[in-house]
This record gives sequence, C-alpha cells and structure tokens, in this order.
Amino acid sequence: MNNRQFSILRFVSRKGAKAQRSEKDRFSKLCAFAPLREAFLFLACAAVLNAQMPPALVNAERAKILEGVKSVPKLGAPGPVGIWGQIAFPILSAPDKDGVEIAVGAAAAYGKGRIILFGQNAYLSGDGGGDHAQLIENCVKWAGNKAKPRIGLKGVKGAALAQRGLKAEEFATVEKKNLSDYDVVIINTQGVVSVEEGAALIDYIKGGGGFIGGMTGWAYGQTSGGKDLAISHGVNQALMAAGVANTDMSAFDQLRSFEARVELPAMMNASDAITAIKKQREGGPALTPEQMKQGMNAIQIAMAAQPPDRSNLKNAVAAALGNAGTDAPIPTAKAPLNDTQHAAARLRLGMETRMLRLMSAEGIKAHPAHAEFPGKAPENAPRTGAEIAITPSISGWHSTGLYAVAGEPITVTIPEKYADKGYAVRIGCHSDTLYHLDKWERAPDITRSDTLATTTTKTASAFGGLIYIEVPGRAKDDEPFTAAIKDAIAAPLFVLGKDDDAKWKEIRQRPAPWAEMACDKMIISFPREVAQAINNPTELMQFWKAVVEAQDDVSNQATERTRPERIVADVQISAGYMHSGYPIMIPTSAGPEMTTLTRLKFPGWGFYHEIGHNHQRRTFTFDGTGEVTNNVIGMYCYEAVLKKDWLIGHGGISEESRKKHIKDIKAASNKWQLWKSEPFLALTTYIQLIQEFGWESWRKYLHSFDGTEYGPEPKGDDEARDQFLIRYSKIANKNLAPFFDFWGIPVSSSAKAEVSKLEAWMPKGL
Repeated sequence: MNNRQFSILRFVSRKGAKAQRSEKDRFSKLCAFAPLREAFLFLACAAVLNAQMPPALVNAERAKILEGVKSVPKLGAPGPVGIWGQIAFPILSAPDKDGVEIAVGAAAAYGKGRIILFGQNAYLSGDGGGDHAQLIENCVKWAGNKAKPRIGLKGVKGAALAQRGLKAEEFATVEKKNLSDYDVVIINTQGVVSVEEGAALIDYIKGGGGFIGGMTGWAYGQTSGGKDLAISHGVNQALMAAGVANTDMSAFDQLRSFEARVELPAMMNASDAITAIKKQREGGPALTPEQMKQGMNAIQIAMAAQPPDRSNLKNAVAAALGNAGTDAPIPTAKAPLNDTQHAAARLRLGMETRMLRLMSAEGIKAHPAHAEFPGKAPENAPRTGAEIAITPSISGWHSTGLYAVAGEPITVTIPEKYADKGYAVRIGCHSDTLYHLDKWERAPDITRSDTLATTTTKTASAFGGLIYIEVPGRAKDDEPFTAAIKDAIAAPLFVLGKDDDAKWKEIRQRPAPWAEMACDKMIISFPREVAQAINNPTELMQFWKAVVEAQDDVSNQATERTRPERIVADVQISAGYMHSGYPIMIPTSAGPEMTTLTRLKFPGWGFYHEIGHNHQRRTFTFDGTGEVTNNVIGMYCYEAVLKKDWLIGHGGISEESRKKHIKDIKAASNKWQLWKSEPFLALTTYIQLIQEFGWESWRKYLHSFDGTEYGPEPKGDDEARDQFLIRYSKIANKNLAPFFDFWGIPVSSSAKAEVSKLEAWMPKGL
C-alpha cells in the first residue's frame, strides 16, 4: 500500500458506516488521483469490520516494517502492547504456551501521522543484535514516511541509526517547538509522563509527525514511585486516540527471540475481536475455540491499558456480550470458568476486574465473586481502626492487622511530608493475576494498590482483603512515622517477640477471613480457619525465621535483606504449584502444611525450593540451573534447621534416583543437553560435591563472589561455568575438571588449565 492509499484509508477509517455512505461522493473526489480500481478497493475496505483495516492491507504495511528482518532478540523483560484502533495492527509478536499471540510491538495511524509502539524501551535503539538494527531502520522510514527522515531522539541511543546512514539528534523536552524540527521522533517513554507532553506529542502526530516509542509498562509503578500506568502516564493517555498503548502486564518469560512474520493471526486487534464476538452472538459466523481464545486475549490486553474514566472500549465489550442477567457464573475451585465454555462470562468478569482496580472509592461496590474468594467478612464484625507504626527502612508491604470489607471504603492518613512520596495502601495479599490462564477458580484480579498522594486517602476494594502500607525501596532513609487507618475490621496478626502463645488464642478470634503471622524474616498469610488450628505460633515463627536466616547465611545475603520474605496461600496462583517472588505464592491446600511442624521434614521441600529461588543470583546460576541451585540452597535447610538427613526431602534425590541419573548421563549422546534439561539429574552433581567436600564448601563458593580473591564476577553463562570450576576446585583443593567432563558441563580450556596443578578428583564409583 503506497502513501496515498494509506492516507485514503485513514480518511475512511474515521467514518462510521452510515457516514461512509453519505459521504461517498466526497470520498470519490479524494480518490480522484488514484486509479479507479484503487478507489473501489478502498470503498470496499471501508465497509469491512466497521472500517478496520482488511488483512491484506495490514500484511502489506507490516511487510514494509519487517522487510529484511528474520528475527529480533527478546530484550530485557518486555510486556504486551494493547491494540484496538481502527488503523492499528501488531508488527512483532510471539505465541504464549497455549499458542495465543501476544504483540510486543504495534503500528498505528492517527490523523496524518504514524505511530510505532514497543513493550520495552530497549527496542528503540536498534543495538540489540540479530536484525534489530534493520527493524528500527524500517520503523524510522515507515513512521517518518520518508527514506531519509529528520530524526529526533529523547532518551535513546542513535549509534545504530548512524551506522545505517540515518542522521539523528537529541532533543531535551517534548513540546511543540522541539517536535516540529523532525519528521519522526524516537522517545523512551519510561520517563515521559506529563499530560502536557502527551498533548504535544499527539498533536504532532495528528499533524503528520512520526512517533516511535516504548517502555517497560509493568515497571512503571517502580520507576514512577508507585503511580498507575493507566491513570498517570500522559503519553499513554494521549495514545488512546490512536488505539494503541503500553500495558502494565508482563509476558514472554521463556522466549529468546521474536520471529518476524508478515502474516499474524486474526483478532489480535481488540476491536476486530469485539466485532466478531458480537456477530457471533447475533447469529453470525461461529468462532473456533482458538479464535475465541485469541480474541479474548486481545481484549484483555487492550482493557489493561484503559483508564477508569474511559468507557469506549468497555461499552463496546458490554454491547458485544449482551445482557448477562443476574445469573452470571462465579468462578470457584469446583466450578472454574474456562476459556471455551465460559468465554463471554470471562470477558465480562475480566473487564469488570480491570475497571474495579482503577475506579475511585465512591463507585466501588462489593463484587458477587468476593464471597467465594477471598471470602465474606462477618456482617456483624465491628468496624475499627488503628495507628500503624511504619519503619521506612523496611521496604515492601507492612502488615496492619486490619481487613477492608468488600465494597466498603477505608480511610488512610499519613503525615504530610510523606504524601506523594511513593507510599501506597494495598488491599489484598492475593496479588497474582490470572487473565492468561485457561481456567479461573477465582476472579482474575482481586487486589488493589493506591498511591498515598495526599495526607488523607479514601479507597475501597470490590473483593476486600488484608490492608497493608506499602513502603518504596528508596524510602529507606525516611524517619519512622504513623499511618492511621479507619473503617476496617480486625484481622488475626501474630508478631513474634510482641505476642505470645497465650495472646494468640485471643488474636485468632478476630473476625476477618484472613490471618497472618510475622517475624523479622518471614510473614505468612492464610485463611482464618487455618489459624484456628494453630496452637504454637511462637515455635512456628521461630522455625520460619531460622529457615530464612539459614538461606541468607549460606548464600551470603544476610546484609542484602531489606524486608521479610512473604508466603501467601491462594485458591489459584498464576503459575505452577507454588512460585517464588514477593510474595511467594502457594495453594490454599498447602496452608496447613505451612503452619504445621512435624518431627520429620514438614513444612516440606516446596517451601524451601521457592525461598531458594529468591536467593538465587546470576553469579552461580547459569543456563540449566534455574531449577537446581535453588534446590541446593533449599536442601541446606534440612541440614541447618531441621537437623535431619538432607537427602530425605524429595524422591528425585533419593539414592535410587541418583544412581539412575549417573546411569543416564553415562549413556547420553549429548551430556550437556541432558544435564541442563533434567534439574534433578543436574542436582546430583551438586550433591556429590557436598557429600565429598561438605556444606562449608558450598557456603564458601557462594561467599566467594563477595570479594576479589577469585577475580571479578562472571559475565554471562560461559564465565559462570568457568568460575564454578575454578572457584570450587580451589575451595576443595582438587581439580574438578574430570568431574565436570563426566557430567558434560562445558568449561573452557583456560579454566581447566588454571586448576590443572591440583590433584584430580572423581567420586567413588564413577
């Protein structure tokens, strides 16, 4: 499609179907300079899907942007871009585990100008390797609508462009007088946030300017001091008019690169999906399960970008779904909503939760799904409040022992000097979002966090939840202060050193449906009914304190700790049986195990495994050991805390299993490939080292990265493997190169030479 055609299509897309018919004569005049068949083509295009771009034209434009591009590396931790505009389409995407395509880059037109948006700011420079430089060159020419456009840069390196003969210069501020000097501007929008900047940029685009932007949307809350992307980012707000925007979602975890494809699946544009769903409901063509899943995904991603006061897309989704009535299904563990049988219900619920998270407190009512999870607060529970001591040197969530009742506003008051400094009030500990899962056992997003931008903040949650004051990491030097909370109900909260077992019997009777226990190293959250069975909270929290301290010690991270670990029980989590992070998430079925001590080994392997993940560092965790080194750290808990045989924790490390791993590696044609793809087989390698040289060797290895005795920290996986050999060999005073060769761990000849004078070692039996 040439530039004249693209301009014609822009004109067509701005007209509704009725307006298109009434202005046919005017449109024909616009087409007068084009061949007659082109005019008819564009008249036909205008009538398709409410003037959405037909696939053939989308492919033609995408082919220009991807010309000469085969693949582009995944850079950083990108997130998906929301797409819903009439002239908006994905340019670079990848399928998730279910085959649903998610776009990391999109193109759009608005007014006379063009837009390209990426879900990571690293894509703006062109220096990421592979065909990245070619891609950014194509983007510049497409968005600038010229072979040699004048290029302005803000927060972006221009070396890759210069190498391709494209001149670019930096400019300081996003305002009309600066933008007008360029045909296309490339802006790192991570820090470009004001409404004024957004207004200047969209006016520039409307007048014919080209814009290439990108940001890591999920990190905006961190880089902005706790602000919400959908509400506070001026440029993202301005791009709403074009129907593209960054989202605060994350994706592409296991991806290494994006393959460039001119043809992408239909319904990656949310407006296309909405139209198709509406037609199906009205008796039109039925969508396949794959199409429905793709369309739902596109709508959910687009909804993630919408501010609460913008109802266009929400209304369109509601119209497509029709009236749900009063019998809309509620997701439960026994009757989950899946993406085939309950597609419409999931879309509606997903839209509701997106909007509820951003609505003002006055408009929030209790959502029907809250009664199922996280649970309904007793109606007769007295409303109360408390003054909570906040220590800013401890970052993260500060537990309050209070619970917000679903649909009821609470009020938080803090000293004026701390207002709008990144502090926030959080309602709910169940922070996992489930939009990407093929079934929902609860509503997909049930927590809420509001920045404490003023001295007094009123907020509410449609689902209710435990209340926290969130402290940003950069506030560590602030003086302690008090936060006052009103209109909540009391929740069970045991604090080691402050409360005792006798007091716990009173604490656990507090009415909130969720409870917590805390010490300076760990906080655990679980249903109230689990709390009723706990009689030894002091011993329990002393145990969890010891677990974290043991892992801190062996991994040399005691001085790094700025907050306690957290473990939260949830009826459904976002990935796996359990997963690491802040908080560590476990199923509610594991809540009793988390709070019950036995003489043998419980709480068990999974807990130490996930806490171990939080202690992994790139210095000693290279490719193939992401599910290995955490287990080594976890096994240390059996040794140091439980005082038990450290090989009892899992069947995968039993004597029989280890013998099989040795047999398998001996028979392998590609030892390295097998080693790095079988975590318990790889774990046997570490077990043999510790059996021979003791836990102190492992401890010294992890502590060795704290100093310069063994040289600088490794850069990349190759150096990490080399240093694993060199450091451990010197610590053990043995040449471990033959041992590494047996297991197939590749190391360089120079690394082997460095330890060659030491006595060679192999375990008995190998």
